[in-house]
Amino acid sequence: MDAIADKQSLKEWIDQLEDQAMLKNLSLLKRSTEGTDFWNDLPEEAHRAINQAKAEAKEAKGIPHEQVMKEMNERFSQ
Repeated sequence: MDAIADKQSLKEWIDQLEDQAMLKNLSLLKRSTEGTDFWNDLPEEAHRAINQAKAEAKEAKGIPHEQVMKEMNERFSQ
């Protein structure tokens, strides 16, 4: 099959496709070839949480990594 026929065949297949998971995967594949950022695919809740964490880090309001690791080790080693 030549490239033009293959392209037409893919278009027809996509037009008839009803599998939402497959359509989402194809959309992600398309975006990945366009150089888009994964940020656009994150839910709004993730955007808010990341932006809040960045703001807290900028204002030195976060918990140091060493402290978090120590607390996690203590919590999960019991």
